[in-house]
Amino acid sequence: MPTQGAAGGVLMDRLATMRVFVRVADAASFVRAAEALQLPAASVSRMVQALEAHLKVRLLNRSTRNVTLTDEGRAYYERCARVLGEIDEMEAMAAGNRQGARGRLKVGLPGSMAKSVLIPALPDFLARYPQIDVELAISDRRVNLIEAGVDCAIRVGACADPGLVVKHIGQVARITCASPAYLRQHGEPRSVADLARHVGIGYVWDHGGRSRPWEFTVNDQLAQVPMAHTVFVDDADAYLACGVAGLGIVSASEYTLRPAVRSGLLRQILHDYATPPRPVAIVFRPNRHMPQRLRTFIDWYAALYQSLPEQA
Repeated sequence: MPTQGAAGGVLMDRLATMRVFVRVADAASFVRAAEALQLPAASVSRMVQALEAHLKVRLLNRSTRNVTLTDEGRAYYERCARVLGEIDEMEAMAAGNRQGARGRLKVGLPGSMAKSVLIPALPDFLARYPQIDVELAISDRRVNLIEAGVDCAIRVGACADPGLVVKHIGQVARITCASPAYLRQHGEPRSVADLARHVGIGYVWDHGGRSRPWEFTVNDQLAQVPMAHTVFVDDADAYLACGVAGLGIVSASEYTLRPAVRSGLLRQILHDYATPPRPVAIVFRPNRHMPQRLRTFIDWYAALYQSLPEQA
């Protein structure tokens, strides 16, 4: 039976090996990882091989050109990155570092939100917190936080995820638009009733293939309006492209459509019929000991979103 000191040494060796594995996966190369770690490439390779032998599973696919994660390796990588981030943060706090927010943070969010709101502001966040590494999991589908290894997700729309903490940070205005070419061919709808003679672009918002309903305020009442669709998409960029191409009417968040309106690629319609705004929230798993990097990001992004001129 190993002594307490020997067990501690084994743990430290295992953590060191995990750090090497994570660096190899990030670099997609044993050579580049070895250079970054200032270790011989042969030593890096042996450490990863020893880790695979210990786990009895292949973590990396190796080729002459690059290194990629296997499915098992990807799952192990996500957990390693979180564990090592937690350790880095604990060490910083123990050392009395008040700027202890550090480690890797994985954030899930829709593509249009990433490009319009988060990414333009990300240089400010990284300048303030240089010890935090940010990974963006960009998808218009709602991901399972645990399965995707996501620390938090920015959600647009109603949140009914059991077991998650939901922090509401604002709302997003929505507008309805069509391309000039579509309006020349089909005419401009002047009322919600006119939409019965038009087609819209369907937006598939979940894995069940359901299309997002079209909603308008009619006589101070919220009404769902049935729309004919010939094209369905599940990506915000594709949705916008379909509208610009004249394939149908689009109704989406203002930050998705407004740039195309300003450039003349789309024209806003149905001004007298408001489309209800959708709530925006950050969701995360409950944790009595929330990592400081996660708390820091949540507070920063909430303040950023609430400072936007038009609430995005």
